[in-house]
Amino acid sequence: MKRVSYVFPTSHRFRIPFHEALRTKLAAKGVEYRVIYSPPSKANILKNDVADIPWGRCVPITKAFGSRLQWQQALVHTAKDDLVIVQQESSLALNYVFQICRQAKIPSPKIAFFGHGRNFQARKPDSLAERWKRFWATKVDWWFAYTDETRRHIESLGFPPERITVFNNAVDSSQVRADYASIMPERLAERREELGLKGDNICIFVGGIYADKRIAFLVQAARAIRAQVPGFELVVAGGGPESPLLAELTRDLSWIKVVGPRFGADKVELMALARLFLMPGLVGLAVVDAGAANLPTVTTAFPWHSPEIAYIEDSKSGVIVPDWEDAQAYADAVVALLRDPVRLSAMRAEASRMAESLTIEAMAERFAEGVLKALAA
Repeated sequence: MKRVSYVFPTSHRFRIPFHEALRTKLAAKGVEYRVIYSPPSKANILKNDVADIPWGRCVPITKAFGSRLQWQQALVHTAKDDLVIVQQESSLALNYVFQICRQAKIPSPKIAFFGHGRNFQARKPDSLAERWKRFWATKVDWWFAYTDETRRHIESLGFPPERITVFNNAVDSSQVRADYASIMPERLAERREELGLKGDNICIFVGGIYADKRIAFLVQAARAIRAQVPGFELVVAGGGPESPLLAELTRDLSWIKVVGPRFGADKVELMALARLFLMPGLVGLAVVDAGAANLPTVTTAFPWHSPEIAYIEDSKSGVIVPDWEDAQAYADAVVALLRDPVRLSAMRAEASRMAESLTIEAMAERFAEGVLKALAA
């Protein structure tokens, strides 16, 4: 039986369904899939997004230089593997051991990267850190790319396209769809009254409240929307370091409802009140949850989006405003949709279809196919 290990620093709760599905699919093909991870950092524990995997192996990790270099004690556990998958992170010292062994033709498992391909939020793409990442990006046997955005970048570095698997990074949005489908009109009426919402032109932002989410831009654009659509209201759900800034910017704007972090059915009910999902800054996996709640995402051509920006088909499942610095242009795009119910309805349907196609099951299926190809290569 072939053996494959995925080695990563932290076991995140949202990844558990993926690991379970991948393990099942590979077992059906006679491949043993294992996960090797390390105890979470205090920061990850505070986020409440960590979980042990009963069939996985937790190994010690040593950190140096403020976590800029990390050594996971996984080498002995992977020596007999046929393929080792690692995250493409420059701080992971074990990656270099695997890569150098392969480059030097020293007997060792095949090595594959799992990741973005580059730091999509890097302000200096030609920095030493990014050049270092590019150098090592092609020193692997296989690539598991988040999206087509990642694939295009890896191909541009000269990596063979036939050795890239695009797995389309996803989260388990089935619960969002189930929660959305179960909401009764009476419950929505209660939530409207609770928040003091008065009209039908409601939009929502759900996400972290930090610099790359462009909170000041969002509020500026919301003012411009309100000037054209008098009944416009905005719900902002989330928390983060710029929460005080958000509070200051909206202090006298009673039509912007700042509700703090929301999760589960509570969050989905708020999304069900809205007609559009507004995220002018960094777009990530939130676009999938938005689609699961029938919400098209309106964003901008922000240069530092995560790879999941590839999931938005401009003018089909969402809108990407070309001038990412023009709040009025962003507002105009939102207003145009709010005033065109036929176009908005079609876009909501496309956003829902997009989310339905980006399932954990489909992600695991594509990933399993890539593993089998990598083993056979």
